[in-house]
Amino acid sequence: MLARLFVFYLFFMKLYSSSLLAAVAALVSFSAAGSLDARTFTDVKNRKIKASIVQVFENRVELKMDNGGKSYEVPFDKLSASDVAYIKEWKEDKKKSEVAQKTSEVEKSKKKAASGARLRRGSAASLKAEYDLQDNFDAPWPSRIDSGFNIEISSSTEEGSRKRFIYYSPNYEFICDVELSKNVVKKFAALFEATREYCRELPISTMKAHVPGEKFRNKIFLFETKETYIQNGGPPQSAGVFMGGKGIVMAPLVSLGVKKVGSSYMFDYKGSNKTLPHELTHQLTDGEYYASGARGWFSEGLAEYVATTPYRSGKFMVKTNLSAIKAYATEYGKDGRGGRNLGKKISAPDLKGYMLQSYSSFTSNANFNYGLGLLITYYYFHWDGEGDRANINAFLKVLKEGKRGEEALNVLLNGRSWDEMEKAISKSWRSRGVRIDFR
Repeated sequence: MLARLFVFYLFFMKLYSSSLLAAVAALVSFSAAGSLDARTFTDVKNRKIKASIVQVFENRVELKMDNGGKSYEVPFDKLSASDVAYIKEWKEDKKKSEVAQKTSEVEKSKKKAASGARLRRGSAASLKAEYDLQDNFDAPWPSRIDSGFNIEISSSTEEGSRKRFIYYSPNYEFICDVELSKNVVKKFAALFEATREYCRELPISTMKAHVPGEKFRNKIFLFETKETYIQNGGPPQSAGVFMGGKGIVMAPLVSLGVKKVGSSYMFDYKGSNKTLPHELTHQLTDGEYYASGARGWFSEGLAEYVATTPYRSGKFMVKTNLSAIKAYATEYGKDGRGGRNLGKKISAPDLKGYMLQSYSSFTSNANFNYGLGLLITYYYFHWDGEGDRANINAFLKVLKEGKRGEEALNVLLNGRSWDEMEKAISKSWRSRGVRIDFR
């Protein structure tokens, strides 16, 4: 037996050296992965050897000896007819397997894209069904959010016309145009994870905040420079933006506290950034909450509520956020930076007209309308009625059921006139030092 193996080994060596140039010229691309189990092959002189197929070329095959030896290329005309037939059948089966695998990958990609599209549109019903989510309207209001600062970061690199570096935290996917260390990503990712946890714990049942990261990570596009951020559609005066049609948030690295030092990047953020939590909240807000009747005053008021809550190192201090919210709306913020500065005496439009105005009208006077929306949203979250959120919850529920505009707002009024509603809001804020006079 050993003698026979040695003879066949010499046979392989002779074939390998004599046919190498021809083999290169006739190569047909085939992956080396996926070789079948060893089989006994027979040459035209009835010599036998146990080997497995590595890859198949146009008129020859690469076989690997079963005893752990090297691989050799053997022309078809040196093998038995049954071996050649087997090799050709193996080649066809492998082609079919590869096609099936590619088809499966395409189908998975389509399903993932469809899932992402549903998430971007934010239909609460479809999200609840697909991810088995539950409403949390009856949950208590959170007092503090702590996402945990020590989160795990993984990474990958995407080649193409432009190299992109991708980093993954538990619920986010960061796509950046420059390479960052995982430690730097970990530090700013804490803000994103904490904001997501805040939106998840708020008892307003925005389902997009409840989708687990292992099912779908929210996408964040990061740019090394402000110029590149603007070139990709970022508003020139902004520190970050939510692109509703795509469901993504974009931001320049400087907004995250990431600065270039030499040839590397460091995290050194000592400031207060309310823009990013605001935009992240938009990304996590269900589409129904952007409908007529809620679009503007509530959709922006909610984002302002989250963004103005004091934050530090992965924690939002929700229970004590009133003073910060009041300072932000009426002054330049508790730290003297940012803020709507509406003053302690606010002349407001009539409440019905304010809540039903178009979004273009709302954003045309953004500073005032965002600030007033924050104050009104705070009122409904904490002071309306018995302070039990019954009216705002009922309002959000009918939005999810498809009610819009004045029909939905009538649920929020709960039998009160618009004049009575204005007086209730004014009275509550006046007792906290802010006078709102509705026209």
